[in-house]
Amino acid sequence: MTINVLGINHKTTPIGIREKLVFDKKSVSQALKDINKIKGVNEVVVLSTCNRTEIYTENDKDNSQVITWLRNQNSSVDITSYTYNHYDDDAIKHLFNVTSGIDSMVIGENEILGQVKNAFKIADDQNTVKTTLKRLFEYSFNVAKQVRTDTDIGSNPVSFMFTAMSLIKKIFSKLESKSATVLGSGHMSQLAIKYLQSHGISNIRLTNHTPEKGKKVADDNNCVYSKIQYLGNLISSSDIVISSTSSSTPVIGKGLIESCLKSATNLPLVIIDLGVPRDVEPEIAKLDNVYLYSIDDLGKAIKNNFKIRENALDEANKIISFKISEFKKWLNTNQSNDLIRTYRNYIDDITLGAVIKAKKQIQSGENLDRCLMQLADSLKNKLTHQTTSQMRDLLPLLDEITAKKAKEIFKKK
Repeated sequence: MTINVLGINHKTTPIGIREKLVFDKKSVSQALKDINKIKGVNEVVVLSTCNRTEIYTENDKDNSQVITWLRNQNSSVDITSYTYNHYDDDAIKHLFNVTSGIDSMVIGENEILGQVKNAFKIADDQNTVKTTLKRLFEYSFNVAKQVRTDTDIGSNPVSFMFTAMSLIKKIFSKLESKSATVLGSGHMSQLAIKYLQSHGISNIRLTNHTPEKGKKVADDNNCVYSKIQYLGNLISSSDIVISSTSSSTPVIGKGLIESCLKSATNLPLVIIDLGVPRDVEPEIAKLDNVYLYSIDDLGKAIKNNFKIRENALDEANKIISFKISEFKKWLNTNQSNDLIRTYRNYIDDITLGAVIKAKKQIQSGENLDRCLMQLADSLKNKLTHQTTSQMRDLLPLLDEITAKKAKEIFKKK
């Protein structure tokens, strides 16, 4: 049995590749079913966010078929050089780092914990998690809680929107008179509105594909709602555009921006694209008077400007190392229990078969003493043959101390 994690993330893979392997809630459910059918896969959880797509499995075999499955999800791109594949202790450590925010683009951010919990819930609802991954993920949530409680890893993390506003301020010296359009109505869009307002921008228009939700979000955040049909007019009259939708294709194309620039009343235009897959066609960055920043651009800025306190990171790593040891103890105990249970069932099957045969011989009139001796010989042969042949193969693989303990099992008391 092996715990595996196969994935791509912001460290190994550019956004142009990541966006091709994003799974929404519906496709995650189907992915779980598909992967769970792969021979040797006993449990599976699929985690898919803007910065990572990861497949956690508990396997009887190696992870090669899962790797093949992931590669086949988008034949237009070769992900071979971008994927990482961790096993056992490394896989456990990776999950603990992810849930604790250590592996995030914004180190210490806490949104990832909710995303991992949601991924686990979907897998649990689909019945693709059992004892091992269920225990592992529940354990990771406790690890994340302790890391955040006992260290400063999550204190005042540099956020995407904080970084986005820093980039915007490099283009515009004064923000109070600027106007902005926010595309989308989710958490990041609402956060964008709050950041814009905190910098003195009051002329904010929100648009999305679901008017009912968009109007409510606009009312709750003191801004104006406009239908998505008027997106071109909104962009033409904006200094800043921030987009964060769940669209699988770009919402803002190069042709739209070229048209908007002809009638634009405010130039230059700054576009912040927080979508994965991207909401804005990357070719727009080549246009004059347009500054386009993707989520990876923000990540680079965060990396250049953010320095987490080394002692907080050291403390977090110590907690995680200790928790890995704790989980391994549980895992070893659980595996031992499974081995003992399997062995007992094996003995029960052999014993039952031999006893049934002996009863039939006695009922047919055979000598009782002879039947008992045959029963004893049968049990002795069946119980020792496979065990001794396996021991010959296993003993040379054990270290001296373990081999000695194994031999002591059979000492006469």
